[in-house]
Amino acid sequence: MYKAVFSDFDGTLLTSDHKISLRTLAAITRLAERGVPFVPISARSPLGILPYWKQLQTNNVLVAFSGALILDHRLQPIYSVQIDAADMEKLNRVFKDFAHLAVNYYVNDDCFSNDLANPWVKLEAQITKIPIEAAQADKIYPAHKVQIIGEPHEIIHIEALLKEKFPHLSICRSHQSYLEVMNSAATKGNAVRFLEKYFGLKTEEVIAFGDNFNDLDMLEHAGLGVAMGNAPEEIKQAANRVTAGNNEDGLALILEEVFPA
Repeated sequence: MYKAVFSDFDGTLLTSDHKISLRTLAAITRLAERGVPFVPISARSPLGILPYWKQLQTNNVLVAFSGALILDHRLQPIYSVQIDAADMEKLNRVFKDFAHLAVNYYVNDDCFSNDLANPWVKLEAQITKIPIEAAQADKIYPAHKVQIIGEPHEIIHIEALLKEKFPHLSICRSHQSYLEVMNSAATKGNAVRFLEKYFGLKTEEVIAFGDNFNDLDMLEHAGLGVAMGNAPEEIKQAANRVTAGNNEDGLALILEEVFPA
C-alpha cells in the first residue's frame, strides 16, 4: 500500500497554463483526508511554489530547488544545501563567455539575474511571479540553484561543458531550455530519500510523478515511478508507469486508480 506521493510541479502537477486542474485538486484533497502526504517537489523557489501549496491545503512539507531546500509545514527549513563559494567563482568565470544566455541565481526566496532585459528572464518572472533583481558584478551568491536559460541547442552545449568542468555538481535539464546547477546533494531523488526517513516510510510505499530529466532519479527510486505523457521518451522508459499528459489530468488518473473513492 502506498503511503506518500511526491510530485514534480511544472509539466506534471500544473497544466501548461500553470494551473492545478479541478480534477487533480480533488484527487489530492482525497489524499489529505486519508492522511496520505502529498509533497510538491519543484525546481522553483519557495515563493514560486507557495501559492499552489496554499491552494492544495495539505499542510505538508514542500521541496524547492529540486531538493536543495526542504521546508516543513510551518515553512521552516529542515534541509538546505548550497553551491560553495569556490565553485560559484569558477562558474561565474564560465558564464562570462555565455553572456547572451540568462543566468539566474536563486538564494532562498531571492533571485538575481545577469541580465534583466533578457526575454528569458522576463518570461521566468512572469511564470514564477517572483521579483528578480540585477546580480552585482563579480559578487559570489551562495546559490541553492543556478538556472541557465536559452535555446535548446545552446542549453545542450553548455550542459556538456559544465558537466565536464564540474563533475562533482548536480547539473540537469528541467526543460529543453532550462538547465539547473546545484550542490551534488540536491536532487529530487535525495529529497525523497530524506523525506522517507522524515515520514517513517519505506521506499516501496512511495509514488513519484515527473516529466523531465531532473525527475529521473526520483522516478527510478520510488516504489512506483510515474512518467507523464508529455515526458521525453527516455523518462518514460525509466518509469514503472506512463500516464496521460499534464493537460489531460494524468496525475489524477493514477491517484484515482491507486486511491479509489
